[in-house]
Amino acid sequence: MKNLIRGHIYQLKKDRFFFGCLALACILLGSSIRLSFSLASTVNPVMGVQGLFDIFLGGDTVLYVFMLLTANIVAETYRSGAIKNIIGRGIAKKQYYLSIAFLVSAAYLLVMLAGSVVMGILVGSKFGMGGVPYPAYYALAVIARILFAIAHISFALTTTIYTRNAITGTVFGFVIPNIPKILEMILGFFRIPIDLGFIKISTYMPSGYSASNDLSSFLPCFAVLCGYLIVSVFAGFRLLNRQDVK
Repeated sequence: MKNLIRGHIYQLKKDRFFFGCLALACILLGSSIRLSFSLASTVNPVMGVQGLFDIFLGGDTVLYVFMLLTANIVAETYRSGAIKNIIGRGIAKKQYYLSIAFLVSAAYLLVMLAGSVVMGILVGSKFGMGGVPYPAYYALAVIARILFAIAHISFALTTTIYTRNAITGTVFGFVIPNIPKILEMILGFFRIPIDLGFIKISTYMPSGYSASNDLSSFLPCFAVLCGYLIVSVFAGFRLLNRQDVK
């Protein structure tokens, strides 16, 4: 597993697409930080710690960039034939899957953490750092955000294993977790009322604006997130095991 991750890191160091995705992610994150900072004022101040968590708990557009990066890594492995060497060396397919999911998820979290710290320093220098009024809420919110990111990256990984195309894999990886929301929109167009909120990820995702001592919403949040993550990983394992790589 460690050798696989080291191999992926070595390849990424020479991959221009990786640096392009990293630059795009930093631009999007910087734009988000600048917008949040510009909206803050003496009338509506944002404390440093609050700004830090607001950035970390957001950043969906940055996540989509890392989903594309995941899809490109997998698609390139198939396109170049490197997948044959990986499997030919006796490396478990599950380890290959998990190594990519872990590496890209870690890269995404590091970028978001760096951006959050920058945001915290910027607004903290102007409005003060403040404190964390509901530490348990924010701790669970961070865990939920990590699961959210890993689930989406895992879906991008799984769908690219199936399609072997980076663009298609990214699109499907975005669509599948949002199927309940898409169904609601389609059925709503035909005036068929249906509520699928109980299985929508967006229904339960925590926000810094709704922080409180009420932690009851995290149980369904973790249940839905873990459900999506288990489905994506299980499907990825099944696809890899059944694939005949030639």
